[in-house]
Amino acid sequence: MKVLPLCALAALLGSAALASEPATQPTTANGASPTAAAAAPAPVAPLAVASAAGASAAGASAAGASAAGAQAAHPEDAADKPADVAAIADESADAPDEPEIQQEVQAESAELEQVRAAEEKARLTEPTVPEDPAAHAASRLGLESPLRQRLRDAFGRETGPGTADPGGRIPGLPEIDHDLRRLQAEYDIPIEVNDRVIAYVHFFQAPLVRKHFVKWLGRSSKYIPVFRRILREEGLPEDTVYLAMIESGFANLATSRAKAVGPWQFIAGTGKRMGLRQDFWVDERRDPEKAARAAAKYLKELYRQTGDWRLAWAGYNAGVGKIFRARAKGQQDFWAMTRGRVLRSETKGYVPKLMACAIVTKHAEAFGFTKEEIESEQWQEYEEVTIPHPAPLSAVAQAADVPEKALLDLNPELRRTCTPPRGYSIKIPRGQSEAFTRNWPSVSEAAGKLAFAQHRVARGESLKVIAKSYQVDQATIVRMNGLRPGRHVKPGTELVIPMNALARTQGVAFASAERANAEPEKRARKRDSRKTAAIARAPAPGARPKLADAAVSRLRATVQVRAGDSLWGIAQKFGVAVEELCRWNGIRNPRRFKLQVGRELVVYPRHGEAASAEVPPMARPG
Repeated sequence: MKVLPLCALAALLGSAALASEPATQPTTANGASPTAAAAAPAPVAPLAVASAAGASAAGASAAGASAAGAQAAHPEDAADKPADVAAIADESADAPDEPEIQQEVQAESAELEQVRAAEEKARLTEPTVPEDPAAHAASRLGLESPLRQRLRDAFGRETGPGTADPGGRIPGLPEIDHDLRRLQAEYDIPIEVNDRVIAYVHFFQAPLVRKHFVKWLGRSSKYIPVFRRILREEGLPEDTVYLAMIESGFANLATSRAKAVGPWQFIAGTGKRMGLRQDFWVDERRDPEKAARAAAKYLKELYRQTGDWRLAWAGYNAGVGKIFRARAKGQQDFWAMTRGRVLRSETKGYVPKLMACAIVTKHAEAFGFTKEEIESEQWQEYEEVTIPHPAPLSAVAQAADVPEKALLDLNPELRRTCTPPRGYSIKIPRGQSEAFTRNWPSVSEAAGKLAFAQHRVARGESLKVIAKSYQVDQATIVRMNGLRPGRHVKPGTELVIPMNALARTQGVAFASAERANAEPEKRARKRDSRKTAAIARAPAPGARPKLADAAVSRLRATVQVRAGDSLWGIAQKFGVAVEELCRWNGIRNPRRFKLQVGRELVVYPRHGEAASAEVPPMARPG
């Protein structure tokens, strides 16, 4: 063992401390640090990938955002939301999925929860305490740092994970048959190997987690190529794909305890801000391609704000405001932040977990995951067809000559076994559009048209009164909207109500399981100003137009004109006179008026008469 003079040793340890601790930030003219002042940094190069060895993010301060104005993909942070996003989703969006779909949601969510529970139990983010100050200083350095080598030579031992390998292998990762530089060159994202990363490598190999990781590897063959393409098109490093892998294991329907949903695990607010629609009918956070583009957009924003991919990933988990607050305390890179108290334990493990996942996935066989045990899934190529009005998926499947399950797999964003009450582009397996075009007219006619109303509950209104006014059984409304029987419905709640017999038959299946964890208070969202086709909307109190006394007590509906419709036929269907229909829609001369396909007409149907025109529900294939 080499003996160093006391002054030389002190100088060496001092250099180690300086190399591992960020310098104190200079202050701005008003006495605040540049981070606290959210000074705009120099423009970041077009998402140039940080060096694998990784320069720290010091000097890349927040770009045009304050620490308070941050939002994560997981936890809510209302301060960051614009007015239209900050409003909580209405009750109809919170209604549970249809039971058939909900079962899949619960299965994929349970898998996610088991992995997270195992991670919490393993307490992987707790720092390991080195034996002495010298080892503590060295453990903060990269494995190939010259200073670390000098410390190791001085004390005659390796101060980090494992021992040095004369063959150039990575200490702590004997499974990898080459050195760290070669490993880092295999990725376009920062990859580091330290105690935390190695702990997660072992975690993925542990018996409780291994079975789930095998599933993730099976799904990876289906989603990684698609996500890589999207990330490349959006200008992000392709290996960012491993963020989705640690978020959900590529499970489209997975829902976390924090209500984050989909393969990229967006919470409702962040998803909406990134353009992902969420309502009673669809949740686009589950659409793998749309969610991937939204995640790329969000990560690009985080990278511009932080200047470092590690911090962008941490911001994806915790919100960029946490990163700004840690920087304000002098913690300029992610590893320094793991020793501080600003980041939660989950976030401290997030970056090493991503790196470990990337290492294990690209070297699966080296870590004991054999090809024989991995059931590789394949991406289904598709084409899109437009359904002009709400229709059962069974009818769409029949027209396309495919199983209904195939449609649900291709369209995981659907929350119901029917298309939404608006024109909707649905994916079908490639090569089936010709069959769909040929069969759809006859299948659609036989299936009939679903019609729904969207009703906003007024103050003092009860479900019994609402059900009576729509001539619908109260239990159907309760089941369809996932309400608890006998519970008061809060004013402002949006209810979806079936308007004809076919819709009511479809609706019986909706949300038959009661809501497991009803949230106590929900603020009503601003009403969407756009009226969608084929959906009847009850007017707000006092908003009805002046009509004849006979129509005042009726509910307002809109109907979309289809090929073959006539004013007389529509009037007969809803039990009203042609003269009334013309008056409500400003039609002066019905004889000379040309009815255009796709136009919406306002109608105030008489109670009871509309039911006589209903089409019986189509029998579903078994």
